[in-house]
Amino acid sequence: SEYHFARMFRASFGLPPHQYLLARRLQRACQMLRHGQQPLLQIALHCGFASASHFSNRFRQAFAATPGEYRAAWRG
Repeated sequence: SEYHFARMFRASFGLPPHQYLLARRLQRACQMLRHGQQPLLQIALHCGFASASHFSNRFRQAFAATPGEYRAAWRG
């Protein structure tokens, strides 16, 4: 069942499936921001976010900085 899967997933990975997936997407976005020149919209879509604003909101929640600020900090 869906409940059993979520419970077993959390026991194995320490996070619910949705949070794990979000963390992986944000991890990939961080790599792309550090090493790429792509626009934020392309990074957002490539990492599975529905829009640049959704990506920016989730990124800010996780890292207390916008994707643009994060990219600028790595460049400077």
